[in-house]
Amino acid sequence: MSKIFSFSGTDNFFPGGSIYPNPKEATLFFSLGHHVDVYFPHQKRSRISAPNFFSGERFELKKEQSIEILPDECLFEIFRRLPGGQERSSCACVSKRWLTLVSNICRDEINDNKDGVVSGVEDQDVEGEGYLSRSLEGKKATDVRLAALAVGTASRGGLGKLFIRGSNSTHGVTSVGLRAISRGCPSLRVLSLWNSSSVGDEGLCEIANGCHQLEKLDLCHCPVITDKSLLALAKGCPTLKDLTIEGCANIGNEGLRAVARSCPNLKSLSIKNCPLVGDQGIASMLSSASCTLTKVKLQALSITDVSLAVIGHYGKAVTDLSLTNIPNVSEKGQNKV
Repeated sequence: MSKIFSFSGTDNFFPGGSIYPNPKEATLFFSLGHHVDVYFPHQKRSRISAPNFFSGERFELKKEQSIEILPDECLFEIFRRLPGGQERSSCACVSKRWLTLVSNICRDEINDNKDGVVSGVEDQDVEGEGYLSRSLEGKKATDVRLAALAVGTASRGGLGKLFIRGSNSTHGVTSVGLRAISRGCPSLRVLSLWNSSSVGDEGLCEIANGCHQLEKLDLCHCPVITDKSLLALAKGCPTLKDLTIEGCANIGNEGLRAVARSCPNLKSLSIKNCPLVGDQGIASMLSSASCTLTKVKLQALSITDVSLAVIGHYGKAVTDLSLTNIPNVSEKGQNKV
């Protein structure tokens, strides 16, 4: 056979038995005849080197540039130049960071619309500044909600009345939320804080600096607030007409004297369970030359007959007087009123 096919060797065709003693390789032979077998070894598949499209360098997506990379100062300048309140409210809905920035814009910091750009919603259709009223209670009383209220109502004149009852145990109202109110609601006339243990002097100082039209202040069980708050409010809110203080252990005579000096329009005074309030504070409120008090309510205070004597002498305009649980007042003192 080798001569017929001109093969010089016996490397390809082998007559007779198997050249491989391993029985597993018997399947690699194909018989052509009685004494001829042809060997077909396994052929390895050729490896194709394809480019690795999923390598770290090629597969990495190129990040698009975002406005979020801008610092707060730049975003603040952008937001205050928006054409209207509706646009600022929309931006505040993007993230908590944007809400915080927008809520810190004072009304006098908003850039005038000099280019004649018209907002999608006309800000001129406002019923009147300070006509809106909102109440936050319990878990809803947070800085984030106050910021949202300040931004959302700013284009409609802002809040006129704000009532905060209680506070969120983990994210309660602090000076951050009250700062947002002072920036967005300069027409605030009524502020009531009940059981707000996280509100301190810094928050009320923000109100005093931004809400100069405040007429009624109600502080109930706010243990962190001190005379410093009343000093700031007396200076910043001379139009105060109604003051109620209850269960505030750190408010005393100094704060009341400041109110007496700077708030000539005060008509109603109610003080209950404030251990630092004594005769000096009550006497200063009634003996002030500009005193116009018509309603006085004193309860659970450590005042004496001296306060009643001052009320009887200077309180000529008082038409509604209530004295409850005043242990240090004698019958003789009551007769002086």
